[in-house]
Amino acid sequence: MIKQSVRTTIKKINGDCLTPVLIFKRLQGKRKFLLESSAKHETTGRYSFIGANPRKTYTGSNRTLTEYSHHTNKSYSYDGDLVNLLKQVMPRISTNTDYPFTGGAIGYIRFNREQGDIPAVNFHVYDTIIIFDHVTDDLTIIHTNIEAELNEPNIDEIIHQIINAQPLSSQEFSLGLFTEQTSKEEFSRQVEQAQNVIASGNAKEIVLSRRLLADFSGDAFSLYRDLRVKLSSPYLYYIEFGDHIVIGASPTNVVSVHDNLVKTNTATNIQNVCIKDSIQQENGFMSGVLSPALHAIDALTHLLPADTVTGESRQQAEQAIQKIEQKQRVLYGGAIGYIGFNGQIDFALASRTLLLQGDKALTEVGAKVTEKSIGSDLYERSNVELFSEMGRG
Repeated sequence: MIKQSVRTTIKKINGDCLTPVLIFKRLQGKRKFLLESSAKHETTGRYSFIGANPRKTYTGSNRTLTEYSHHTNKSYSYDGDLVNLLKQVMPRISTNTDYPFTGGAIGYIRFNREQGDIPAVNFHVYDTIIIFDHVTDDLTIIHTNIEAELNEPNIDEIIHQIINAQPLSSQEFSLGLFTEQTSKEEFSRQVEQAQNVIASGNAKEIVLSRRLLADFSGDAFSLYRDLRVKLSSPYLYYIEFGDHIVIGASPTNVVSVHDNLVKTNTATNIQNVCIKDSIQQENGFMSGVLSPALHAIDALTHLLPADTVTGESRQQAEQAIQKIEQKQRVLYGGAIGYIGFNGQIDFALASRTLLLQGDKALTEVGAKVTEKSIGSDLYERSNVELFSEMGRG
């Protein structure tokens, strides 16, 4: 079944013999991604999204965002606030479907916006995506024409790839033991510094982070498959970037906007995003109707980072973290998800996330510091939690 409009082409087929993992492995191309969920039949986990060969990439740090076209090999730079720039450059195309995501930007926003080991914002823009419906087993391919173009992708060829390609054998990987990049003594000093800030009354709690590094070799997607089984989570993601791959199993949403309804796990600044009388709290989440004067991406500006990765009194905790932590956070405390052409967004909290770069795997753990915390205990406890969850194959 094919549906066409001026800007979109939609083709739906029966996919009851397929899985998102199988589709991903058979799909050909570069810079592939897979977004899925262990909560298959809940509203937020009904669909898995798969794609390859993005049309553009937006990447930037500090106050410079670069747009790169993979079709023309041309790049353009913009100056300003990175998240606001994303709002300005992202195509906005309404698509009359029931799917929450019909194409758009897939990527991450780091906790720190300064230049670091990887860009502060990094998004691929996919004009063609595959949607797997876990309720109906339908497979939908959507192409959105975001620019004047001579050649549209051959949707029938994509379908042929994912249905008829030879099954791919499983590939091996090796993930070594994670080693600390911060000593127990150094971390204990950081805890004391955080407690001094708390004692002064400037914050009630502060969440500190640490880096851990492991040797890695082999197939990154096989590692992801292992992780998705051992860390069953509402948000599962595998995204290939230029020189690194991000995989993870996040336990929680940080902010989403669907049909103008905002949902977030942070209370700070939600009153600046939603219509005041619409704000509610349920099951640890805040929700409300997005203000008519705002774009969904404005919710990112106001609600990132989440309280859970800074501590209460977010602004004061953020300032303390900048002074106490010796290195910028890589991904921990940021957000990973999508910005749709349809104006909808959904971002997971960047925790339980691995950055694969070269022959190394990097992860980060957080520890909530209060006035009664003992640094050495926090250090050991977060290690135990990490190593009991991360798998090796």
